[in-house]
Amino acid sequence: MAHWTQTTRAFVISLPRLADRRAHAARLAASLPVPTAILDAVDGRALTARQRGRHVAELHRPRYPFALNEAEIACFLSHRAAWRAVVESGACRAIILEDDAVPAAAFAADLTRLMEEETGWSFVQLHSHNPPEHGAPFLGRRILPQLEMVGQVVTAEAALALLRASDRFDRPVDSFIQMTWKTGVPIHHLGRPVVVNGGGFFGGSTISRRLGGVEKVRRSLVRPIYRAQLALMAARGAFGVWSPTRAAAVRQA
Repeated sequence: MAHWTQTTRAFVISLPRLADRRAHAARLAASLPVPTAILDAVDGRALTARQRGRHVAELHRPRYPFALNEAEIACFLSHRAAWRAVVESGACRAIILEDDAVPAAAFAADLTRLMEEETGWSFVQLHSHNPPEHGAPFLGRRILPQLEMVGQVVTAEAALALLRASDRFDRPVDSFIQMTWKTGVPIHHLGRPVVVNGGGFFGGSTISRRLGGVEKVRRSLVRPIYRAQLALMAARGAFGVWSPTRAAAVRQA
């Protein structure tokens, strides 16, 4: 058994009421090369006013221009639960997958290479919708990470930092992790996709909602402005590097 598998755990986030996704989550857990637990996702339908009031508040700039819906709040709370599970597991790092993730052919080989050969990362986004980047390095970074949370590999130190930075939040979790200057956790990605977002096989996204025509137009106008503001802030100083010194500071905090 490879050394990295002895210090790594995996977690699959899954809604218990969605039978097809739950069954896929069980198959996914059985296929991973490390001890894996299925975590019950927070259900947006059962979200309480207390949960919303406890965690949701307008906090950061640029201001997120859309109101969070129940599914987005529940998704964020589910990922916070996964980060907490990583910290509490005692593992050095963990693989976190949503219950619609489907490993691609490159998954096992690239995961092993990441764990055994690559250093200097704390959060690797396993993106699914970009084609392989010709000539791209195996492990890279962008000023703004992808808007996607289907898969991630995260160290315990980074999971703890993300937990502490998100006790209250004002935007979806994939938008939150883009704000590396707030979280202190840089986001890396692999040069080729290693998971497929299989949500289409399970009835589509559990987060997206139907929007009226006026709202669609408004979002199409506002979203580019928000992205430009975010990119500007990221370019001003978000490209910090996760260092052993910073990791030690997080552990001692």
